[in-house]
Amino acid sequence: MAEPGLIAEYVERLTRELDFDPSLSRCVRREVEDHLREAVSADVASDRLEAERRAVANFGDPRAIAAQFVVASLAKQARRLSIGAVVMIFAVFVAMRARLTWYAVMEHPTSQIGPFGAIVVSIDRYAFWLAVLTGIAGLLYIGRRRIPTGLTPLYQAQMRRFSVLCLAATGALIVSVISDGVLTGLRLAGTAWSPAGLIPLFTMAIELSCAAGLVVSLHVVAQRTAATTRATRIEEGD
Repeated sequence: MAEPGLIAEYVERLTRELDFDPSLSRCVRREVEDHLREAVSADVASDRLEAERRAVANFGDPRAIAAQFVVASLAKQARRLSIGAVVMIFAVFVAMRARLTWYAVMEHPTSQIGPFGAIVVSIDRYAFWLAVLTGIAGLLYIGRRRIPTGLTPLYQAQMRRFSVLCLAATGALIVSVISDGVLTGLRLAGTAWSPAGLIPLFTMAIELSCAAGLVVSLHVVAQRTAATTRATRIEEGD
């Protein structure tokens, strides 16, 4: 059969454009190849080669298609990050409230934290609410952006603004969690150890996990954005 690899060649060209992201490349390969095979099967033409050519031509230019997949994937990750940031901030809030409730039940006096602790409380409060505001702002901002068909300069600028909001939310949350750790240490210092004392430590572990998870998620999106930008510049240079 002449040119038996026409679809395979097209898919290979398309996935080469996505080499910087192996997982996306594999996903696109499966999706596009399945679509093209289905298009050929549905074509009433008796000439299979001609049906493959039509399917490939109708699908479009590999670079343009790759750009659409890349930007859609980047937008999906950014929105997932924004939702995750709000969820993690809320989880930190729940852990904080649980710890404060435990202090009230166990009758831990606030006088234990001293003047230094009072300063840390203020830092904690302002940092946490800054994380809340910037986290929600990031969610609303990226959620209202239209996803373009390519990585346009406008969308790059929007992603930079979104990154600033995410960095602000992450930094503020880290400050809040560190402050909580300091306050927990001051509250528990000098108290007799008991199994119940593990509760504030457990809530602190939850807060630390949330902050670490947010940092990792932000790093992943930053890497994806950088890789996408590099790939786009290479294509433009060609």
